[in-house]
Parts: sequence; structure tokens; C-alpha cells
Amino acid sequence: MKIKLAVCFSALCLAAGTLEAAVPLIDAVNTQTAVTLKRGEFDVAVSAYDGGGLLNRNILGVHDNVYLGVAFDAENAIGENNAKFNIPGVLGKVKITDGWQDFPILLAVGYDAFYAGRRGKAQNENPYNRMILGPYFTVTKPIYLFGQEQHLHTGIRTPIQPTYTPEDTELYFGIDFPIGQFVPIFEIQRVFFDSNRLKETLFNVGLRFDFFDHLAFEVDFMMGIGQKTNRMIVFEYLDRF
Repeated sequence: MKIKLAVCFSALCLAAGTLEAAVPLIDAVNTQTAVTLKRGEFDVAVSAYDGGGLLNRNILGVHDNVYLGVAFDAENAIGENNAKFNIPGVLGKVKITDGWQDFPILLAVGYDAFYAGRRGKAQNENPYNRMILGPYFTVTKPIYLFGQEQHLHTGIRTPIQPTYTPEDTELYFGIDFPIGQFVPIFEIQRVFFDSNRLKETLFNVGLRFDFFDHLAFEVDFMMGIGQKTNRMIVFEYLDRF
């Protein structure tokens, strides 16, 4: 069985290698980029995270520089424990600029969920309102190394839902290296403005594969010093009306 799965996966990779990747990197492992959808495009992603949780993100490009969407989250959706559904969260992103021809740089502001998995839940009196969301400002800068295009990402975000916690305002940094249909992603997040909280910093790695212009599959690992590694599997589908 394992051999058959490996053969099928290899065939998919070879077939996908002849196509141009079309699924945009809207977010990195666990933070946002400044990339948006084109008008009329929609993107649906389902993430399976630690503890059997599922996060579903649905977004629609209402303009080449603007998308809107909604996120649904269910803890313990897979497994023997009872599922816990959270109130859906509103998503949105507005790209301010693409930069200039001789200096391309993407700037965007938005509102999105924070953290994947149990770290993305806050203690709250309402057991159905635990998903952490808030505004962010992010920058994506294309760079060119070894004849290939890579992308640097950095930003700042503040959680305001379900409660406003300014002390948890964080910086994040990331880079992706597209190699055909394979996109390795490296990311540092939860860089707080408090030197006493350095051990809360997360170092994330993502391995992304694009298939057939419309599909993407991603395996993510979120790690920290003295922290349990959070593993996540993401399936993403892109199309247009």
C-alpha cells in the first residue's frame, strides 16, 4: 500500500512539474503575506492541526487588490472527543501597492486569524468565541538569488478578538523559495516586544506542493524552545467564477 501511494505521489509531482504554479501564497506557514487574489478568484483551504482540529478558510477576490472571506474552526473535529465549534471569523486583506518596476514591493493591511492549532485559542467566558483574530500590516519583497525568485515577508499584528491584548502584539519574518512546484517556507513568529518572552518565539517550516494550477498541498511544522511541535496539513483549492 505504501509503495502504491509513493508511486502515485511521484507521478503527481512529475505531472505537476510541467505546469506553471498558479496557487498564490496568501499566507506563509502561520502568518500573512501581502499577496492577494485577482478579482473573481476564490480560494478554499482546509487545515488539520494538533488535537484533531480543523480550520477552514474561504476567501473571494472582490478586486485585484482586495479579498474578503470567512474562517470556520472546529476543535477536536477528528477523533473520539466531542467537537467544539468556534464562532466564524471575518477575514480581509487590502494590498496598498505593488511597488515600482525597478523596486517591486508589496504592502498590505488586513484582518485574519492568529496561530494555527491550540495556540490560536484564547480562554474566554464564551466557549464558542475562542478563536484569536486581529489586524495586521505586512510586507512582501521579491528577491532574486541563484537565478530564481524568492520572497521575503515581514509584518506586525495585534490580537483584538475575543479580547484586546496589546501585550501580545508580535513581529514576524518569513521567506519562501519556489523551486518549480515545490515551495519550502521558513518563518519566525511570536517575536514580542518583551525580552523576557523570547522562549515563546516559534520557528516554523512549511513544505508546499502545487498541483495542476488549482491545488496545493502543504505540510507545516511549528516549533519553539521547550514547546511541543505543532504539525499541520493543509489542502488548498483555487479557482475563479
